[in-house]
Amino acid sequence: MENFEVYLDFVGLLVSSVLAVALAVGIKQLQGKNWLIASTVISLIGIVANNSLQIFAQYQAQTADISEIRPIYDWFPVIGILFLFGAASFGLFLFANWSRSRIEVDIKNLLFSFSGRIPRSAFWISVCLIFPLGTSLGFIPYTLKAEGLPMIISWTVYVGWVILGSWITLAVYAKRWHDCSKSGWMTLVALIPVIGTLWVLGNLGFVRGKDGKNQYGTDPLSTQEA
Repeated sequence: MENFEVYLDFVGLLVSSVLAVALAVGIKQLQGKNWLIASTVISLIGIVANNSLQIFAQYQAQTADISEIRPIYDWFPVIGILFLFGAASFGLFLFANWSRSRIEVDIKNLLFSFSGRIPRSAFWISVCLIFPLGTSLGFIPYTLKAEGLPMIISWTVYVGWVILGSWITLAVYAKRWHDCSKSGWMTLVALIPVIGTLWVLGNLGFVRGKDGKNQYGTDPLSTQEA
C-alpha cells in the first residue's frame, strides 16, 4: 500500500512537471523560462531518486538487517542537494519575471559577469538566493554521518559551490560598486575584520547608485516604470 502511494504521488508530480515544461516552452514572452525548466527537471530527478530510494529501503527492511539498511539512508541528504539547486533555479525564474518591468538586468550577466551595473534590489535578491543555498550546502558534509561515496559526493558539491559561489558573489559585488561609480576592487575592504564587512554590506545594500550613465554603463533603473 505504501509503495502504491509513492507511485501515485510520483505520477502526479510527473504529469505536473511535464505540463510546467510544456507551458514554459509554449509561452514565448515568458521571461527566464530556461530557469523554470531547469528547476522542474532538477526537482523531478530528485523526486525520482528519493522515491526510488524509499521503495528500495522498504524492500530491504523486509529482507535485510538494520546494518545493511542504514547505508541506504545516507543517500537522502545527497539527493536533497538536487532540491536545493531546483529551488534556487526557481528563484531565478521568479527574479527574471519580477525584474522584467522594473530593472534592466540579465541573469547570466548578474551571476557571472564583472561588467555593468545592478541596483540595490538586484543585490538583495541575489544575496537572498545565494546565501541560503551556500549555507544549506555547507551544513550537509558536516552533518552527514556517513562514509564512502555519499560523503565524497557531498564534499565535492560543496567545494565546487565554494568556488562557483565565490565567483558569483564577487561578480554581484563588483556590479553593485559600479552602480555607485566605484571600482569592484572596493570589495577587498571586506578583508578588514567586522568593520570592513559591515561597511561593504552597508554601502552595497543601502547606498543609492548614480543616476544616469557612468563610466561602468547605463543606469539599470532607466527602464523603471514611473
